[in-house]
Amino acid sequence: MQSQTTPRRMKRNKGNESGNKWNDVARTFRSLSLILFIIAAFASVSFAASASSTLTTTLCTLYKDLNSIIPVVAFVLFILSGVAYAAGQFFGAETRARAITWSMSMLTGAIIGLLITQFASLIITNLMGSGSTISTLCPGA
Repeated sequence: MQSQTTPRRMKRNKGNESGNKWNDVARTFRSLSLILFIIAAFASVSFAASASSTLTTTLCTLYKDLNSIIPVVAFVLFILSGVAYAAGQFFGAETRARAITWSMSMLTGAIIGLLITQFASLIITNLMGSGSTISTLCPGA
């Protein structure tokens, strides 16, 4: 015969003291988050007066950085893509498939980076809304 066992019931914590503790922590975290959000909102409003010149400077710096970094990274990705594809041809089918996937991902990243570099001047001049070219907005670019 099989012995029948009754399932044991877990005793509940009658005071639920640990649950109250975590509720207090969560409530405190929510109130601190709200306070930080309000402070950030007022801080952003107070700096809005000088935002135009700061925005132009920031966008010009971003454009210069994009044009100096992304083409180099894209070139490195093109080279690594070819190396990964060639190295994958020496191994078995599973490793070859992974190498082809890696090389295609690197190739896609390089192409997307070059597209970003090409369209960065168009995007920045449209963000500035002045209707001029990037060379007049960012002298020395």
